[in-house]
Parts: sequence; structure tokens; C-alpha cells
Amino acid sequence: MTSGPESINAQTVISLHQTQFGASSEQIKVLVDEAVTWPASNLGCADDGGIGRAVLTPGFRVVLEVGGEQFAYHAGRDRQFFLCNTPE
Repeated sequence: MTSGPESINAQTVISLHQTQFGASSEQIKVLVDEAVTWPASNLGCADDGGIGRAVLTPGFRVVLEVGGEQFAYHAGRDRQFFLCNTPE
């Protein structure tokens, strides 16, 4: 959880979310902003129905709340964040 100024990861995800959904900064709350070690190569996201290759994968997770709805963004070490509709 973050308090105060957002990290570079949170800033990146907020910008990505605004581009995709048009939300204003005032509508967006950062709930989670953390480094994680994903248990598989799918970066903790089962959107494609697969479980990924079982290999520990360092990365990041940022969860936003917008209008009472949560949006989970995942990334690997490369910080290429994507919206994960089905977090594991």
C-alpha cells in the first residue's frame, strides 16, 4: 500500500489506466504498489486460461481502485505493465 507520492510504477500504471479508460487522477486510488515474485511465467494472471511455466519470476503488482472497482496491473522485471482481468 502506498501513502504519499506514488512510485514510478504507480505513476506508470495510472497513466496507462487513464489512456485506456479516460479516468481522471482524482478518481484513481492506489491500493497496492509492490514488488512480487510471481510463482509462474504468466505473472500471476490467468486471463488466457493457462497457468504458465512454473518458474519464479520477479516483477511488480499495482492495484488501482476507480469508482469502487479494482484494476490489477501486473508486470515482470521489464516493468511492462498490463491489465490482468483474472488475477490468480
